[in-house]
Amino acid sequence: MPTCKATLIIPHREEAERIAELLETQMSDEETPIALWDNEAEGHWTVDVYREGLDATALADDVREALGSDGFAVPIETQVLDEVDWVTASLEGLDAVRAGRFVVHGLHARDAVGPTDIGLRVEASRAFGTGHHGTTLGCLELINWVCDRTRPTRTLDLGTGTGVLAMAVAKRAKQAVLATDIDPVCVEVTAHNVTLNSVAPWVRTAWANGVEGTPQKDAPYDLIVANILAGPLIALARPLCRLIAYDGRIILSGLMRHQERVVRARYRHEGFVIEQARRHGEWSALLLKRP
Repeated sequence: MPTCKATLIIPHREEAERIAELLETQMSDEETPIALWDNEAEGHWTVDVYREGLDATALADDVREALGSDGFAVPIETQVLDEVDWVTASLEGLDAVRAGRFVVHGLHARDAVGPTDIGLRVEASRAFGTGHHGTTLGCLELINWVCDRTRPTRTLDLGTGTGVLAMAVAKRAKQAVLATDIDPVCVEVTAHNVTLNSVAPWVRTAWANGVEGTPQKDAPYDLIVANILAGPLIALARPLCRLIAYDGRIILSGLMRHQERVVRARYRHEGFVIEQARRHGEWSALLLKRP
């Protein structure tokens, strides 16, 4: 399906972060990913808002409504992006990515996996999660950190995408992992990758709307990984935390640095504090645990 993009060009970082956070808060219930970019060469910052569909005008109107009085001062440019499988296009020919002991690679880059590495083969697909994105990379590093210190016996990968994070836990812990997604395409892609990476004995895939259904039935978990968006992370905080064993951990990502404060505050309210954090560019991954 085509995607609309609304772009806001903002001169200063502090103002761009404030605008991005305001949009994230006001539009958290909608399917509207928001990205903050540093256009250093051009001397400004950019906030991009995405939504599936063809009505770019409606998206711009919704952005202005969410901004309120700020909407009069910030110019908004809109466009309809071509209907291209961006994940597949971006993956073809990409180098392998290393995160601790993990090496995420396609068939063309299998030689990058050394004898002591843990290879995670992910080919170009229609689902998100390749290791090249800062959120996935941060999650892999935190999974590596956790598995160096403990062996999760039951893990939930919520919003699994390609299944790369579920497979990473399975290869390290060799224990039960439930990989779920609200998108049936992601469930299908993950099931394929699980077989491709020989982790089928440990990874089970399932469709799920958030924590409802199978995730609740299989609780409690020693480890939960949720690489989604800041809005859903905040909305799911209470039900997600109820699925964690008392001494369990949770990895949160899909959020940008300027969104950390509000996400941390929401999970602190549920009794969790940061144990570790990884940041790549503007993206953050947080490891939380009860104190």
